[in-house]
Amino acid sequence: MSELQRLQLRGTAALAGREVRRVFALWTQTILPPFVTALLFLAVFGGALGSRIRELEGLDYASFLVPGLLVMTVVGQAFGNSSTSLFQAKNEGYIEDLLTSPLAPWQLALGYLAGGFVRGLVAAAAVAAVALPVAWEGGGNVGLAVLALVICALGFAALGLITGVWSESFDQHSFVASIVITPLALLGGVFYSADALDEPWATLTRIDPLYYLVDATRGGLTGFHESPIWISLLVAAGIAVAAFAAATALVRSGWRLKP
Repeated sequence: MSELQRLQLRGTAALAGREVRRVFALWTQTILPPFVTALLFLAVFGGALGSRIRELEGLDYASFLVPGLLVMTVVGQAFGNSSTSLFQAKNEGYIEDLLTSPLAPWQLALGYLAGGFVRGLVAAAAVAAVALPVAWEGGGNVGLAVLALVICALGFAALGLITGVWSESFDQHSFVASIVITPLALLGGVFYSADALDEPWATLTRIDPLYYLVDATRGGLTGFHESPIWISLLVAAGIAVAAFAAATALVRSGWRLKP
């Protein structure tokens, strides 16, 4: 390994470490709010509606709900952390120091992605630690569920980087989160089964990429899924790789990053 490669490795680790430390240092803003929000969803939908619905696709409604809540938590936190970090770095001007460093564009993107990746998975783990003991019937393959959540964190952290580069104001940043990410989450089959819907809602659900991550996670945790799990994971992985490649290309170009 050359001296330059060692420096790049240390720099990437330092940037990633800073982003991860930021997540834990600000845990009341990064971990606690999504944890409380997910538990409220579980209490309202799993408790109040669960007493009326009771079962969906042969599963207790709370057990059906939890995998989707885990995906929602990962999506919101991975996307929000990466987009906010990069937007702040650009808005406050210190992104220029990183752009002139010896780090390659993919290493810069990876360093910023690390915070969103860790934040999404840690927040989901906190929710799972409380929800699964009381709302999980077992079955399935937990490893597949973890893999789906990891792919989800990578993909949406990368999409967050793209949004952070594109956004020139907090309004633009909030627009993507409100108009794109939130509808994707709500139409992703978190609260309902796509097979139970009439048209056009069933089709709208199935063209939502989040539906396949929710379905794969649900299949991993409960054994119930509506689409082939491995196809869902491969498609999601392809989207995640494409998003990271696009984020790297934007960093390399310097678009909206350089003065």
